[in-house]
Amino acid sequence: MQQHTLFAPLSDASEHIDQAIVKQAIVWLVTLQSGAVHEADRRACAAWRKEDARHEQAWQRLNNIGQDLRSGGNHVAPPLLRSVLRSADGNTRRMVLRSLLGLGVIGGSAVVIRQQPVWQTVTADHHTATGEQRHIVLADGTRIMLNTATAIDVRFNDSLRQIVLHRGEIMVTTAKDAAGRPFEVATSNGCIQPIGTRFTVRHNLVGSPSTTAVAVMEGAVNVAASSGDAVRVNAGEQTRFTAMSVLTPFVLDDSIAAWTDGVLVVERMRLADFLNEIDRYRKGVLRCDPAVADLLVSGSFPLHDTDAVLGLLSEILPLQVRHLTRYWTTIEAGKKTGSTA
Repeated sequence: MQQHTLFAPLSDASEHIDQAIVKQAIVWLVTLQSGAVHEADRRACAAWRKEDARHEQAWQRLNNIGQDLRSGGNHVAPPLLRSVLRSADGNTRRMVLRSLLGLGVIGGSAVVIRQQPVWQTVTADHHTATGEQRHIVLADGTRIMLNTATAIDVRFNDSLRQIVLHRGEIMVTTAKDAAGRPFEVATSNGCIQPIGTRFTVRHNLVGSPSTTAVAVMEGAVNVAASSGDAVRVNAGEQTRFTAMSVLTPFVLDDSIAAWTDGVLVVERMRLADFLNEIDRYRKGVLRCDPAVADLLVSGSFPLHDTDAVLGLLSEILPLQVRHLTRYWTTIEAGKKTGSTA
């Protein structure tokens, strides 16, 4: 089946538009089709389209792509669709899906669609919206905390207790099973089998290949990639793995589970990387001007109010926060001076 490059310009299929721009174009589309659009929204959308030729290019491509893909018969690129839906709440996510279906952007058979991770997460047993965290207790007493934009399925049977992590991040505190069934957390990259433990698992679908990170606070886990590569990770250690290989375990970063307390703790992290973390807890698009990407950030930041975090950054670093709309924020150089450590 031929693979179409989503949002490549009609004049040059080899040229790509920034995914963040594509994402915002889809947000605008959903906003204007929501049935609750205001004139101010229409004006803001028009201003956004005029601001940059790439914005207009993405907008036009989005509105024309239905016919393009109907003639080719393929589906939207999964990484882009995941990126768009990750930043949407439940209602917005459904509007995005309806909008893309209506445009013909999502095609192919129902079987193909059900196999895509983004569709699996929409129908997951338990999930959280962007910025939401939630605790659940399973039938065996195992406790799981779901971080922002996380989706899991629970598959218990007579021989196995399995959690399928489709996306996002979880903290697992396992319970002893009266029936003696083993417990595992599975991702698209492999599986983690704990031995009476407390650990976190983060499944990152952005980029290729996808990665799964594991950090062990108590006990130990056995990590096995789909390829068969496997390691033991003990308390005080962490690792990352893909479907092909597992990194040798290394010393645990004590701040890695701070999210369970609603806090992001960083030490001399690049601003661009810091904003990528904050973006996980915000709806819409958060961009970093390359001119300030290498500034360093340290401190503890509350995850429940990311606007306050951005405001604090502009006070302690030479930055300014520019809001084009409530869904589009850019961090760029400002006039203030401050420490970068």
